[in-house]
Amino acid sequence: MNIKKYPCVYMRGGTSKAVIFHKKDLPEDKKEWKDIFLKVMGTPDVKQIDGMGGTVSSTSKIAVISPSQEEGIDVYYDFYQVDIVIPRVDDSGNCGNISSTVGPFAVDEGLVKAVEPVTKVRVLNTNTNKIIEEYVKVKDGKAEIYGIDKIPGVPGTGAGIDMYFESPGGSVTGTTFPTGNKKDLIKISNNKSIETTIIDCANPFVFVKAGDIGLKGTELLELNSNKEKMNLIEEIRGKAAVKLGFVDLWEKAQTQSTSIPKVSIISKPQNYIDLDKNKIKKEEMDLCVRAISVGSVHKAYPVTCYVATGAAAKIKGTLVQEISEINDKNNIVKIGHASGIGKIETIIEDEKVKKVGVVRTARRIMDGNIYIK
Repeated sequence: MNIKKYPCVYMRGGTSKAVIFHKKDLPEDKKEWKDIFLKVMGTPDVKQIDGMGGTVSSTSKIAVISPSQEEGIDVYYDFYQVDIVIPRVDDSGNCGNISSTVGPFAVDEGLVKAVEPVTKVRVLNTNTNKIIEEYVKVKDGKAEIYGIDKIPGVPGTGAGIDMYFESPGGSVTGTTFPTGNKKDLIKISNNKSIETTIIDCANPFVFVKAGDIGLKGTELLELNSNKEKMNLIEEIRGKAAVKLGFVDLWEKAQTQSTSIPKVSIISKPQNYIDLDKNKIKKEEMDLCVRAISVGSVHKAYPVTCYVATGAAAKIKGTLVQEISEINDKNNIVKIGHASGIGKIETIIEDEKVKKVGVVRTARRIMDGNIYIK
């Protein structure tokens, strides 16, 4: 049996991990990529035992990087979400956490000139055709790893990467509110209607109030075993996918639109114990949030969800804005998620999302060759 090997780098970005390839090291025919990526992750298999996948969506990701030929853009970045239980590779949206690996990767691999103490890297995410500007701390010609910045969901501290998502509205659908509404009613199977906000900002998301689906909003991973609630959340997600034109029947979203839209369950600020057993106080946040990504509760909060939440919190008429306790004059939105408190800087002019900033840390874990049967 032939064994093929591909050079790659394994990196953590924020609260996610990905196998990263130079585009030049992959087959020229992109049709071959899906099979390679499935084998890289060991999908389909709930254990992903024969690959690099970590059995959750946040560790079953691929990035492909290549130098840009365009003025004002340094590198192109393709993102792929590899499912775990079905043989699907989804390239319909971006991953904000893995976006934070692109700047350090570009510096370390010589795709951009390393400038100390900080190198600016302008990244075009090809999935959404949106630019992310990253400020990477550099020492001795390489991306700095050590620092004082801490992000919830990652042990210890690291060198912070300032990331700015430029004009993130309409990343997939072309408009920030693709249904034309700030709020939409979604009718579920028991003939009850659930109020939602559907927004496309960095990625498409559907926001729903915790109380409207019988939740407190402070639930953690135990929600995964509540089949009744998870089925309800998937039905809402699927029907939002229909409204967005991603599928024609909501039931198809589970296999045909697996990674978007994602769901954010929102509630007013409240006290809870996070996944690391830390006491989180309601006074520390403007909004309490939980994310559902690829059928499971996210152990932190996706960065693209940070972007969408920050935007929705600042735009009047959305569910997020109505229940958040943000100071209208403050550009910083503080959210309480499953792993702690996150902060988002949001710049909006006349309801147009100009820029959203977050801080991540990232590091190279290993590099070498991956072997594919």
